[in-house]
Amino acid sequence: MKNEEISNALVALNGGRTDLAFEAENIWYSQKPEWAPLVEELKTTVQNEDIRGSILIATDGDVIFASGSRSREVNGGTVSPLTTYEIGSITKMHTAVCVFRLIDEGKLCLEDKVTKYFPEYAKAGDMTVFDLLHMRSGIMDLANDAETFFGSEELAEALDDGKITDEIFFEHLYQLDLTFVPGSKMEYSNTNYVLLAMILEKITGKAYKEVVSEMIFDPAGMTASSATTFGDVTSVPESEAGYMKELVTARGAGDIHSNALDLLRFDRIFFNGQSIVSPAAKAGVLNFVDNYGCGWEKSTRYEDLVTHGGATNSYYCLNTVFHASEDRKYFIMLTCYNEDDEEETDENARETKGENEEEEFNQYQTVFDICKKYLQ
Repeated sequence: MKNEEISNALVALNGGRTDLAFEAENIWYSQKPEWAPLVEELKTTVQNEDIRGSILIATDGDVIFASGSRSREVNGGTVSPLTTYEIGSITKMHTAVCVFRLIDEGKLCLEDKVTKYFPEYAKAGDMTVFDLLHMRSGIMDLANDAETFFGSEELAEALDDGKITDEIFFEHLYQLDLTFVPGSKMEYSNTNYVLLAMILEKITGKAYKEVVSEMIFDPAGMTASSATTFGDVTSVPESEAGYMKELVTARGAGDIHSNALDLLRFDRIFFNGQSIVSPAAKAGVLNFVDNYGCGWEKSTRYEDLVTHGGATNSYYCLNTVFHASEDRKYFIMLTCYNEDDEEETDENARETKGENEEEEFNQYQTVFDICKKYLQ
């Protein structure tokens, strides 16, 4: 029944065409001749390399390749394109779209001072919503510098356990000096998007999970996606750290759970300017400053490629678009972190940021190189 369910979902994303083939190892692929070389190399890689998770490669009209391999689901089976994961910082592109929806509605401006929404945040000075979106605020990262942000190892552990309240967050945020003058440079910080989620809540009077559901998940048909919700990830972690618990504290920055099919739905509807965004909003999200837009990064190595990674203690994820301007090809990869992996395990090193672009696709390099060969 599950294979039939997956096939039906893929057919729907394939324009209703039933020309997708199935192969062992949870592999579905297009039988169109133009995709054959790419498909054959991907099949060989998934069947023979240690790929632990789900892959989806598609255009705006075709599903080219979909797979799930080696990692397990909570029901005991092997992961598939339907499996849900913690997508980490891929959350940020959803938050940014919600912000620009409110801008479209005249309820928010990029030039708004952060102090308009948080009057007690005196140290923010002239910091703006634009600075938060583009990682130009100078605010310390509560996720990757938790012990410094909260001032103690105990509170850093409380963050991991999901026990930090908004009151504790603000108590420490308001005391911290900025690391640089807002707007003067780009430096990645999850705290920026936590504040953006809180601004969304202040303006709408709704919880972040309701805002993102109403503005994105529901209109895009992302029925497998959720925000600030614990217990709905269907992938089994391979790290002792297990599932992420600090969902509320991470809202807007890294709390969303989703699967490969839903991320494709989001990508297609966003890049085609349908339903969830206006042309102005799309342009605003993809306004890159120092190669960082609003939840997307512009590659300096590959022409017209935009991407963003996401990482939690147990998962690595990547959402990449080749030829973002037109003739788009979408590459989505959601994987488990295997504790036998000798790669860097620090979350900050796993995010996609310009200054680390040499290691940008480290966890996905084999599959990314194949896609680059045929799609770039």
